Amino acid sequence: MKRKPKVDPSQHQKRIAGIVARIRQIPKGSVRTYGEIDPEAPRLVGRVLATTQEKLPWQRVIRADGSIPKGQRQRALLLGEGVPMRGERIDLVLARLHLPAGVAAYLRAADARDTDPVVACFTDDAHVEDEGRTWRGRDEIRRWWEGPATKYRYTVKVRGGQRVANDGYVARVRLTGNFPGGTADLRYRFTLRNGLISALTIAP
Repeated sequence: MKRKPKVDPSQHQKRIAGIVARIRQIPKGSVRTYGEIDPEAPRLVGRVLATTQEKLPWQRVIRADGSIPKGQRQRALLLGEGVPMRGERIDLVLARLHLPAGVAAYLRAADARDTDPVVACFTDDAHVEDEGRTWRGRDEIRRWWEGPATKYRYTVKVRGGQRVANDGYVARVRLTGNFPGGTADLRYRFTLRNGLISALTIAP
C-alpha cells in the first residue's frame, strides 16, 4: 500500500496562517470563494473557518458557484454589506467589480424590476438622463422607471466598470431583450452622494 507523504507541521501551520491572512483581507462588500483563498486546498479553508479562534469576516467566503454555505444569517450579513445577489446566490460578476453599495443596490433592484427600491436608490434632487431626456426628482424618476425604462423586457449584464474620482462610477452594461435590435451596449454613469445616486446618465 502506498503511504501518504508526511506533512511538515511547520509548513501546515504556515499554510493555515496564509489562509487566515487572506480571509482577513477580504474587504467589506466583497467575497472570495474557497478555491480563490487556497486553490490547492479549498476544503482546508472550510476547516480553518470552522475551527479558528481568530475573529474573521467568515461571511465573505462562499462557494465557487456563488451559493452561500451558511444560509440566511450569512446572506443577511452580505446584503448588509451591499454584496450583490442574484436570487439566493451571490452575483459573482458584480461582486468582483467592487461596485459602490449605491450602484449595487440600484442594479439589484433594477434586475428585479422593483419600482420602490429603484426609486429609493436616488437622492430627492437626483436626475436621470436617458434617450435624450432628463427626469428630475424622485417623482419624475419613478415615471421614467415605470415608463420608458421598463417599456421592454430585457436582461442586464454588467461587463465591467471603474470608479471615477471619489463620487462616480461608470458601469459598462449590455442589455438583451425584445426591443428593436435585441442588444444594446451602454454606459451607466453614476454620481453618488452619501451612498445614494444623485445623477445617472445612460448613453452608448
